[in-house]
Amino acid sequence: MKNVLAKLTLVSFALLACSCQKQEPSQQASSVEPEASSEPIASSQAPESSNPATTSSQAPSYVEDQLSTTDGLVIKFNKLGAKIDTVTLGGKKIAENGFTVGRCANRIAGGKFTLNGVEVNVTKNDGNNSLHGGRGSGGNSWQGPFATSNWEKVGQTATTIEYKIHSADGNNGYPGNMDMNVKYTLAEDGKLDIQYTATTDKDTLCNPTNHLFMTLNGSTSYSNIKLWIDADNYTPLANQLPTGDISPVAGTQFDYTTEKVFDSSKSYDDNLVLNGTKGAYRKVATMTGTAAKVDVYTDRAGLQLYKENNGKICLEAQQFPDAINHPNFLEYGTTILKAGETFNSKTTYHFQKVA
Repeated sequence: MKNVLAKLTLVSFALLACSCQKQEPSQQASSVEPEASSEPIASSQAPESSNPATTSSQAPSYVEDQLSTTDGLVIKFNKLGAKIDTVTLGGKKIAENGFTVGRCANRIAGGKFTLNGVEVNVTKNDGNNSLHGGRGSGGNSWQGPFATSNWEKVGQTATTIEYKIHSADGNNGYPGNMDMNVKYTLAEDGKLDIQYTATTDKDTLCNPTNHLFMTLNGSTSYSNIKLWIDADNYTPLANQLPTGDISPVAGTQFDYTTEKVFDSSKSYDDNLVLNGTKGAYRKVATMTGTAAKVDVYTDRAGLQLYKENNGKICLEAQQFPDAINHPNFLEYGTTILKAGETFNSKTTYHFQKVA
């Protein structure tokens, strides 16, 4: 009997020890607090948006040679002329064929000028005059060499696209090896910035512009187009060339100092002298149609108002035509780019829907 009791006691003691050993780890775990981390929570650990699909759909999508906004503004580009191929808003085409003009926009009388005491003769492609940098290629030689050449695409993001071109010394008679970049940047609010930069290894002329044709009615109609231009003066012409005078727009067809309906019965291929401090970037014009309106901003001194007989209107920011041959135009800015210096200029077209 004593042996049986002894054995039972030993068995009970063994079971009790085993039970204590099994409970010990859990007891230790519950008695130790987690160590607090001194590191901040990584952004990847932050709570996700409750509707990530909505967030991602608000970002502009990447499409080759195209920039767009979520509001339905779509701008397509082409390396030929580093141009704006088309601009559509809400499915309506409101602008097209915005090619880059260079080296020197507009006309140079007789295709010649004096630079550093030396007469320079450039290619004549507009009667006896040089137009838009000289002769271009193909059937649109009047547009000039930059407009009719393939530019190199430097790169593209969802909001920017950039091109560059090299113009060799002597191209169309212009001195110096010139390198020019044109960068387009589209903001979500519809502002399209055009940033020009250029360098040269010899003194030369540099006066680029964009020749965008706008049809803000979404058609080829001029009906009810309204225009405002912040210009109290213009440069009168004789045989399509500036006389050198600066004259008031008051009482002329160029007086759009207050917004009014565009007079499509008149011809326009004229430079208006923009108000504002020389070189200052500012709002200079507004044109409104039935489908869209555009505000124009620039740091240039002039705005070429050009009308084609097919409902298209151009507002080309530039320095004055034939400026190199009119010393008094220097008051408003030069078209000369000196060797080793960098040309910088910015023009913006702000496209908006019409309510």
